[in-house]
Amino acid sequence: MRVLALATRAREQKALLAGAMLLVMVFTAGAALAQSVPTKTITIYNNSDTETLYTMIQSSKKQSIPGLPAVADLWMQAQFAVTNPSTQTFNSSLLYEIYVNPNSGIPPHKSVTITLPFYTQLLQYDSSNLGTVSDQFIDWWNAMRVYIFDGKDALTAATNRNLKIEHLPSGDLAVWAPPVTVNPVAGAAVASCTSDAGPCEVTVGGYIPGIPPYIPFQLVEYTFASASGPPLAPLPFTIDIGRVNYNISAVDSIYLPAAIGAHHNSTKDNTYLGTKMSLTDFRAALNDFKDTKSTPLWPYFLGGYYATHSIVPLQTPPAGVNTYPMPEIPSTNTVYAESFDNPPPAPPVLSSDTLAAVGDLGTVAQGTMDLWLKCAAEPTKSSTCAKIDVVSKFFADDYNKCFPGASLPNTEAFLRDVYGWVQFPGCTAVKSLADNPGYAEAIKTYCDLQYNYLDTSVPSEDWFNPYVRLVHSKLQSNAYGFSIDDAVSFKSIPGDGVIITIGGDHGLENVNQTDLPDAGNYHKFCEGAPVTRTH
Repeated sequence: MRVLALATRAREQKALLAGAMLLVMVFTAGAALAQSVPTKTITIYNNSDTETLYTMIQSSKKQSIPGLPAVADLWMQAQFAVTNPSTQTFNSSLLYEIYVNPNSGIPPHKSVTITLPFYTQLLQYDSSNLGTVSDQFIDWWNAMRVYIFDGKDALTAATNRNLKIEHLPSGDLAVWAPPVTVNPVAGAAVASCTSDAGPCEVTVGGYIPGIPPYIPFQLVEYTFASASGPPLAPLPFTIDIGRVNYNISAVDSIYLPAAIGAHHNSTKDNTYLGTKMSLTDFRAALNDFKDTKSTPLWPYFLGGYYATHSIVPLQTPPAGVNTYPMPEIPSTNTVYAESFDNPPPAPPVLSSDTLAAVGDLGTVAQGTMDLWLKCAAEPTKSSTCAKIDVVSKFFADDYNKCFPGASLPNTEAFLRDVYGWVQFPGCTAVKSLADNPGYAEAIKTYCDLQYNYLDTSVPSEDWFNPYVRLVHSKLQSNAYGFSIDDAVSFKSIPGDGVIITIGGDHGLENVNQTDLPDAGNYHKFCEGAPVTRTH
């Protein structure tokens, strides 16, 4: 998730760097693959009247970490029908990224289409080492992210964000590094693009860190094909390359009016996810949620800008860099994860974690904490408070199993994990929240709370999550409003690619929207298992 603490990211980057930076040096040209590589497409339509959009497509790291369960690329295992899944894991140590038309982007009322092979071969292999050497392939289909930026400066910051660790006598130091050069073997399948605005090009690089939270973007996620095999299913592996799986994520933040549907699917199931709202109206709604003319209501992201070859963001743009279009609104989970560091990060991530305003959430966001505290003290429970008590007890019992004898964390840390519906950091005693007694009741009650704004008998001060109301009601979007908002935000249907639109529905094959949650249907959206996301 985007809201990982920067220090945590630095530790992860340091642990991964030693192997990754050495490994990429051995990418060499080799014999072309005899196997034909399947392809699918992503088409992006810019329906904005004024903004030029820029796009990056990012693979996921698939790398085992000591002490955690082994990580394997199930899709590659299935495609190659491996027989030893414990060793043929197809690990990758870098975030491989495709930058689409980085010089000219997607102008207003234009589109680009990216053709993505299932994989790109980077190292030669034979039967003795297939899938056993990290970074043999880039998998462009499994657990992928599409980042959409609405300015060249944001794209440039993302392009140049890479780092390396220098080991000095005084300690390790993170310094800027160029993206890792990616060298496919001769004849390997590679990504390409076309544009109705003129020539189209792609550039590919390897990165250690993820996109910093200072750079605004809208996130769309996809996985092409569907695979099964160990550890959840027995051998042999199977794969259906005819499907596409996708969602729009607002789990951490929301920034642009995105919609998505399948390509070459004429069935009634291909109703779009997201919103067709114009960029102007969408941005106005975000501003209204953030504040009135006189009263702060909700925190918002603060832009961070980068000088040439720097990994330290600046609070104001350097010469030649434009201010990012804003606002970008954090989810409730992000608000609690980022607002209470003291001293705050420099520069701050949110308006609520500046030196002068640590924990200053604004009246609406503060209302979520006030509601929690009110319910804890209320002797006669309202309907909302009775539900909050169920969820509070479930998480308190989980924490006590994780850390016997320890006091519960402070309210903001507790709510960070409640609103994220995640296990407490550092817990090894309970693998998953679902392993706890009372999980079924807790998740049903949690869904009731997330959607309690739909209950007309609940006053606005008792709305558990106003951000979910923003996403689904005010913005009319099927994006993920919280981490287990599954069925409303996720599709798995046949198709040979996906179509993404920004600022309108032009370009979608089906201009009918998937049902938004309402008082009669939200349980079918929310109570599904929280593992159905694309990654």
